[in-house]
Amino acid sequence: MSNSFNISRFRKYLAFDLKSRWKDQRLFLITFAILPMIFHLIYLFFAALGHDGIAALFSGIPISRPPLGFRLAIFAAAAGLFLMIFPSRTYGFLTEKAPGADWIELPASRLEKFVSMMLVCLVIIPAVFFCGYLVSDVLVCLVDKHTGSSILGAWLRFDNDGITNGGVKLGAKGLWFLASGVLQTVSVFLLGALLFKKGKIAKTILALFVISMALSALAAATASSIDIPSILESLAKWTESHMDHFDFWFNFLANLYLIIIVGGLGLWSWFKVKKLQH
Repeated sequence: MSNSFNISRFRKYLAFDLKSRWKDQRLFLITFAILPMIFHLIYLFFAALGHDGIAALFSGIPISRPPLGFRLAIFAAAAGLFLMIFPSRTYGFLTEKAPGADWIELPASRLEKFVSMMLVCLVIIPAVFFCGYLVSDVLVCLVDKHTGSSILGAWLRFDNDGITNGGVKLGAKGLWFLASGVLQTVSVFLLGALLFKKGKIAKTILALFVISMALSALAAATASSIDIPSILESLAKWTESHMDHFDFWFNFLANLYLIIIVGGLGLWSWFKVKKLQH
């Protein structure tokens, strides 16, 4: 049964996995999901101090609200931290002797447990977090009418307007860019949670830094030995000749890159789970 896959057994294990992860991480998840409310209250508190104290909130005096740009920055920072932290909090126990051994002994195959882990990490938990965060932000805007547009409203306007590049409207939407970032970030830090026993997040970040430095050095060495002007000229000619299909090529190459990165990281995680022993 080590690598078999049974749909009925998988459904039962997935339900058990979700219940276990929710039991362990619900406080962590809820805290990050309601951050818009927390930061809004903190912002109002300090804004009120510039007037007559907390009483100013109820006196009708106009008090500044956090602008959309500030809330977007908080959203980006909170999402980045959440995506880096939660994989090791959720499945980092697999490298520990007792909890990891208990996980191995669960009545499901390694493949079923791996698929469940990937679904929970790459899809379910990020979806719950982002839905909770955006709904919290919408509720803040509904309760406090002076806050202005919600992040979700700005996001939908971004999708409707699209992205233009040289007059060409790209098909990629805000949801695609968000999903792409989520899949890559979670895949990296989930692999780090499986590779390292201690300091999982710090060691993963350090590994990314070392890899980026090595790739930069390799790119610099390669650039010094090739004819860059000629390559750029050829690239410009190719782009000009394919401008009518720019949207297709942009999406094709972007999705191909995403599949290679996430697929490669996922395959590495699978081999780590497959060989996991305690």
